[in-house]
Amino acid sequence: MINKNYKWRALVFNPLVVIVYGIGCYYLSLFAKYGGIRLRVPIILIIFLSLLLWFIGCLYWYMINRYEKNTKEKKPSYHLNRFSQFIFLLSVTSLVLITLATGKSIYESGTHLNGRLAFVIDELVNKRTVPFKHDNLYQEDLDGLFEDLESKIDLPKELYIDNHFELTFNKKGEITSFYSFLYGLNDKSEKKTFLIDYDRSKSKKINVVLNGFTHSTFNETARLQPLIDGIKHLPIKETVKDWDEETLGIYYTGYRNWGYNDSSIRYFDKSGMTFPIKSTEEEITGYTISVYTPNEPSITPIRFIDYSLIRSSLQEKVAIDTHETNEDETVFLTERVGYQLKVADAALGSRFYVLDQTTDGGETWATINPDPFLGEIGISSGITFITKNLGFIGLSHSGSDYAELYRTADGGRTFKKLTFPAVEIPLADTKEANPFDFPGVPYRENESLFLQIGQGENSDYHGGSQVLYQSDDDGKTWKYTAEIK
Repeated sequence: MINKNYKWRALVFNPLVVIVYGIGCYYLSLFAKYGGIRLRVPIILIIFLSLLLWFIGCLYWYMINRYEKNTKEKKPSYHLNRFSQFIFLLSVTSLVLITLATGKSIYESGTHLNGRLAFVIDELVNKRTVPFKHDNLYQEDLDGLFEDLESKIDLPKELYIDNHFELTFNKKGEITSFYSFLYGLNDKSEKKTFLIDYDRSKSKKINVVLNGFTHSTFNETARLQPLIDGIKHLPIKETVKDWDEETLGIYYTGYRNWGYNDSSIRYFDKSGMTFPIKSTEEEITGYTISVYTPNEPSITPIRFIDYSLIRSSLQEKVAIDTHETNEDETVFLTERVGYQLKVADAALGSRFYVLDQTTDGGETWATINPDPFLGEIGISSGITFITKNLGFIGLSHSGSDYAELYRTADGGRTFKKLTFPAVEIPLADTKEANPFDFPGVPYRENESLFLQIGQGENSDYHGGSQVLYQSDDDGKTWKYTAEIK
């Protein structure tokens, strides 16, 4: 090792090269984490092209001097050679460590959606675009839409909706947008999900995101097929012909329970005949297709129920789903600290809860609040903790017809019920009402908290739209921001 001439090697891999390489790797890590083609890519290219030119120049100089005749290489002194060896080994070690650290950083940015690179990889693997050719609802129903999807994607024979299916179209029947999260079992009995989204004003292609996640089970009340079949038979064009609106909509959430409210509900059969409900002695349930005007709330939606698909077993299932969901809800703030709304008692479809906490990852739980909802009973509608002190819990009432939100600032020891500025909307008889009475749980963005408030089970204003509220004081007070359709 000592006999080798390290002077040239130390020159090639000198500390300045290490510093420049480190800066380039730093910007490369930032690019993988945050993106920024215009801001970071030019710097990365300049740095690594400069290093490439440096190594090419050094190689050229080495080859020239190696084969140059009559060139006598004078060996460096012993101490200079040892110093050069030290510089060379230090530089190489630094380069290896920088490379490993950069590789680790890029790997982390490319996994678990931790960075911009992960989103790019996720889009390449899980996102598809499908040309939308059969876009006329009057001519092709929904068969054309799914025919286009199946030209690029293998769809399960039976599809289910995770939340809702929403579609808008114009007076000509041309579909202008739709959105839904679908799932089903493929031929290998594997659960597959499909987030489908289309906006004609932005693109002529359908965006499909694959391999998502859903807790939903294969419940018959969430079948999509009744919507596809129903659109074939319903007189959609005749229903909307007298509505002086260019944008029209269809909203579907599967098998619904309307209670005894028969307002604007019509039955229909396979022949396309529609007829009103004659008796409301029993709760009105069925696969419901709502036709409405997204931009004009004063026009009452028409809700069509397929009479041939009404089943007593499904009626019972809707009742079960309405009154017996969310037994114990759990959220973890860290890997070890978590909170749980635990059912302590039940009566007549409602629950009484206590709030438990774990500090060992769920191995053991201890009650920290025996009455978090201040004496109220119902069905829990959500729980979240933003910090170890700040948290929110929700409680729904009347079969998920409305809900309330509670806030704690001391880690769950005490709670206060929150109120929100009402969003009044005009009704056809000049009265006003606030349909937004089912708050979710807040989430933090930058320095503010945001909260979406939806509608109860028996309301579908604007196709089930929600409103967005913002808080700048950790959820003490809230202000209305926008309506989300």
